[in-house]
Order: sequence, then C-alpha cells, then structure tokens
Amino acid sequence: MRAAFTHDQLDIEKTVRTLAQRESKRARDALAGPWSAPECDTTLLRDFGLLGVPESAGGIGSSLIDLLVAVEVLGEHLVPSRFPSHAAAVQLATALGPLPDDVLEGRRILTPAADAPGTPGWADRSGCAGPIRTLVRYADHADGIAALGTEGVWIADPAGITPRESFDPSVPLADVTLGEPESAAPVGAGAQRATLVVAAELCGVAQGAIGLAADYARTRQQFGRVIGSFQAVAFQLAEAATARKAAWDLALYAAWAVDNGRPDAGIQVHAAKAAAGKAAVFAAERCIQVHGGMGITVEADPHLYLRRALVLDALLGRGSWHRRRAGELRIAARRPTAQA
Repeated sequence: MRAAFTHDQLDIEKTVRTLAQRESKRARDALAGPWSAPECDTTLLRDFGLLGVPESAGGIGSSLIDLLVAVEVLGEHLVPSRFPSHAAAVQLATALGPLPDDVLEGRRILTPAADAPGTPGWADRSGCAGPIRTLVRYADHADGIAALGTEGVWIADPAGITPRESFDPSVPLADVTLGEPESAAPVGAGAQRATLVVAAELCGVAQGAIGLAADYARTRQQFGRVIGSFQAVAFQLAEAATARKAAWDLALYAAWAVDNGRPDAGIQVHAAKAAAGKAAVFAAERCIQVHGGMGITVEADPHLYLRRALVLDALLGRGSWHRRRAGELRIAARRPTAQA
C-alpha cells in the first residue's frame, strides 16, 4: 500500500473541497425547513459517480480510496449531499456485475437499505430476515434502493416508505418496505465497501469538528490569553485529532485491503467503521466542550457535527456491533485448525 496519496487523489480532494466551500446550502438550513438538494449534488453525482467502482461493475479501475477521499471532504463540511449515500449504494451493488449507465452517471440516484430494525448489524446475517429496512437515507429523494438481505443484494423500487424524524434533519431517514427481489446476487465485498464510505464520511465529520473547535480556541480569550493555550483545551483537541487520524488511516488501509482481496479485509472494515464512529462522536463532543456555554446552544454550530456523527455511526451497522464483529473475527483467525 502507498504511504501517500497519488496526484490524482490530491486533485480529487482539491476539487471536491472547492465544491464544498462554494456550496450555499448547509446542514443548518435543514433545521428551519425541509431538506433540498444542494447545488453541488448534480456535479458530484454526474462527475464522480465512477470513483471506487470496480471494472467488474462497470467502473474504470478507480480505487476505493479515490472515493473515500472525496466523501471525507463532504463530511468535513457537513454538505447535505446525496452523493455519499448514492456512492455507498453503488458499492453495495457491485456484486451484481456491470451496473446500468444511468446509475453510474448519476441520472438514477440510489440509496442503500441494509439495516434491519431491532438488530445492530447488516441484514444479511442470520436472524435479520424481513421486509423492513430502517435508517435509509434520502429514501424520498432517491430513484431506487440497493437492498441487502438474506437473499443477497439487489436493486429495486421500495414497496413503501415511512419517513422517520432524523436527529440530523440534513440527513432525512425513513423505514423502507422491500418487495420480493426478482433476482439477487451474493453480496461479496459489497457491504464492506459501502461501510467504508460511511466510515470516510465519519472521519470527515471528526475533522470538521476539530477544525471548528481549533479555530475558536485560537481566538477566544479568557484571563488575558487565548483558551487554546490552556492544557485543558489543547489536550482535548490533541486527543480528538489523534483518534481521527487513527480512524482515517485504518479506513484507508481497509479500503486497500478490500480492493486487493486481503484475508484480513473483513476485520479491518469492521475496525475502521467502529473507530470512525467513535472518533466522530468524540470530536463533536470535544467541540461542544471547547465552545463552553455557547457550545450547547442551537445558534452555535458544534451540535451540527454531533447530530451528523450520531446518525452516521448508526448506519450500516452500529459501532458497537462492528467492534464486536472485529473481535470475533480476530479470535476466529487465531484459533488453530481442527485436526482431521
């Protein structure tokens, strides 16, 4: 695995960052009214839809890391875009073979439906059967779903959509009723790939929260000094930055492991999602703490990062479930092979 981003990946990061910084619609806008698509949605869905899609699914050989780089930036700026959700759905559906052109070109927008009500993990595991999928992002604003179930993975129109009240209004959530799949394919690495998209967005949320807190700590003064000079503030941000860096590095390694079919890929994906969720929630909480009394008000922005972190941490398997699965897989890998 390369120890540094390629020139192409740096260009992707720069381009998406420019789009995010120019975007006028923010997460805060959804607190006052219904969600609507940001201006950058069209560009992202049209021009970046092939990022991370394997050639077997109709891609051009772009690595999964290319996609994670783009999604991480969107998470950092809390852009209320459907692109991360669509990208996760495309990754989930990669086992279906070449995907339709309208999906890859962003003309047909998908969203993943993988979380089963009452269970903390993916719906493809035993005991998770049933027609309902929960915590489905942008279900009312998508043209179809990439569904995950005990039958495998398939693309279909939902049989029913029941909106839910989202803790982060900029990420509308719904329960979706699935119809019977006409044909399904074994999920393969699709669930792992989709999970890493969410992990990358969580790492971006962590970075955004740290940046907001650091900017405030550099300007806010108490006792004649900027508060960032106090250890009680600086150490919190240093700990958050360390957790975020560890999670991001783990997500990048897991993406490389999945792309290259490494035997430890499953362990690394579970560990990355768990670490990213923990880092994002911790960074958002530290951001609120650094802002002091103002940090708990609706008028200040720290709560926007906490809202996004908590919602994303619950998607495609809760962090607690991923931590447990990573441990189970590590234990299983170390058990001696039974003698014949």
